Amino acid sequence: MVRQYIIVAIALFSCSVCLAQSKADKDFEKIRTLLIRQENDKAEKQLLKMVEKYPDYLPAQLALGEVYFVSGNHALAKPYLLFVASNDPAFDPNCHIKLADIYEKEGKTDSCEAALRNYLAFSPDREPYLKKRKEVQHRTDCLLFRKEAVSNPVNFAPYNLGADINSQFDEYLPTITADESSLLFTRREKDPLTNKYEEGFYLSKATNGQWQKAELLPGVLNSQFNEGAACISPDGRYIYFTRCHAPDGVGSCDIYRSEKKGDSWGEAENLGTNVNSASWDAQPTIASDGRTLFFASNRPGGMGESDIYFTYLKDDGSWTKAKNCGEIINTEGKEISPFIHPSNQVLYFASNYHCGMGGLDIFYSQIENGKFLPPQNMGYPINTASDESCLIVSAQGDYAIYARQRDEGRGGLDLYAFELDKSLRPPAVTYVCGKITDFESGKAVRAKIEVRNLDNTKVVCSAMSDDRSGEYLVCLPVGADYAFSASSEGYLFHSENFSLKTSDGKTPYQKDIAMKQISIGSSLVLNNIFYSTASSSLLKESFAELNTLVKLLDENPSLKVEIEGHTDNVGSEQYNNKLSQERADAVKNYLVEKGIAESRLKSRGYGFTKPIADNSTEEGRAKNRRTQIRITER
Repeated sequence: MVRQYIIVAIALFSCSVCLAQSKADKDFEKIRTLLIRQENDKAEKQLLKMVEKYPDYLPAQLALGEVYFVSGNHALAKPYLLFVASNDPAFDPNCHIKLADIYEKEGKTDSCEAALRNYLAFSPDREPYLKKRKEVQHRTDCLLFRKEAVSNPVNFAPYNLGADINSQFDEYLPTITADESSLLFTRREKDPLTNKYEEGFYLSKATNGQWQKAELLPGVLNSQFNEGAACISPDGRYIYFTRCHAPDGVGSCDIYRSEKKGDSWGEAENLGTNVNSASWDAQPTIASDGRTLFFASNRPGGMGESDIYFTYLKDDGSWTKAKNCGEIINTEGKEISPFIHPSNQVLYFASNYHCGMGGLDIFYSQIENGKFLPPQNMGYPINTASDESCLIVSAQGDYAIYARQRDEGRGGLDLYAFELDKSLRPPAVTYVCGKITDFESGKAVRAKIEVRNLDNTKVVCSAMSDDRSGEYLVCLPVGADYAFSASSEGYLFHSENFSLKTSDGKTPYQKDIAMKQISIGSSLVLNNIFYSTASSSLLKESFAELNTLVKLLDENPSLKVEIEGHTDNVGSEQYNNKLSQERADAVKNYLVEKGIAESRLKSRGYGFTKPIADNSTEEGRAKNRRTQIRITER
């Protein structure tokens, strides 16, 4: 009521002080006093008499329209506001905004747009109108977007995920593994003992492409504290989630992480003050590189009600100080529920300020060279006048899952899936999975997997294998060549490379790896060492693997190795012996330049004397053209 009084009083003051003191002015001053006293009923009766007595007196017409408008009676307000706007469009520019509000509620888009343009036409282009003009221009742009979106709908046929996933309660914030074997989501249900609503995590496993009955996750994740808004890493090894009002919390709600150990989940770990603040931090999503985490926060210093931030996991296990994603993504409104696609090339989120259909809409921003491109609306009817959020997209990019309340649903918010219009699909992603074991015993090995793009040597993804099962999974966008490595303390690292430039992403790759322990005589083929054709010049694509070798030697200072150069049988024996020796020397020289003592290194070229494959085929010859190391002393 106080706020309504202020709105009316300011409007009446602005239109009354500028008029000469006529009889009508004096009568109006008495009514204004009633409004200041918040005696609106008496003021309304007096205003009705006044507009009848002075039908052309605009302050009374406007005041009566204002009284009805702030009380929510738009039908009665409309004719009085229209009278003022029609007779003197510049009398009170705010009158046009109120008419726009009325037209929008009536669904009269063209009339709403015209009223907004009238405000821009008749309001002064100076302070104190500049902020309001900016808001109205944004609103006009969004209105035009809605008209265009409705005229050009995207293909959209959502279907409910069914009773095994949805219940009479709210289900939302889904997350899915890259191999589509597990679906994790939050359910807000009533506790029959306390009669209070609590959030909890549910997990559904897929069998033959069908989701099975969702089960409540064990107590480590569903504790006595309020948890929700989780994401599961693409490899299924980690769950990042929100926990509120916990003893080890930094703010009201913090982001935690739990690691999978075999079939169970480890204790929850607070991500610390570099990530969490004294405010609300929630709704995490982890990129397929295993290092970049996005989340929503309403911490001070943001751009609006809530913003999207990101942080990066460093090699030492600590997180970088969280940074705001910037004005391309965040606005003066609300941005929430981020989701980074496994391709690491598209960020999805919900916003109530970027131009949409109304309320919260789902947007996506493509990422190029580490920078966000202007967000695009997912389109109508994916987005409607209601709130839409909590969207995730499959690794293949062909379908999405999101939360929506519909009349035909099972109750409250339900999870729906729909095939993505081809114009909206992100780059397809496939994955490499398998087990990492000890070469001798066959037991599981906990190893770090790292995949780099061979063109730019940047890390595309990293992951850890399960120390109980040895299982791992890493996501890879199609259309590039990759260098793959696995390393573990006490073992020689494993490396290889493969091409996904012609892959359609539909076929995953199975790669089991047997790791060799560091011992005298054990050898390692350096599959990601590359030279210029018929030359010993190292290509830049080799440096990542060479640096991994440097690290291995640094961590094991007693090791001595022989660097072996090998060739295929094309060309003379003399030519191949010389080339293989020069290539082995090139690797040795690189290691020495990086600080490895020359006394620990030997280099020898074997030419084509030690083939490991048939030289009669190109595939065999490629395997024989190799550089490897052999442990000579430890």
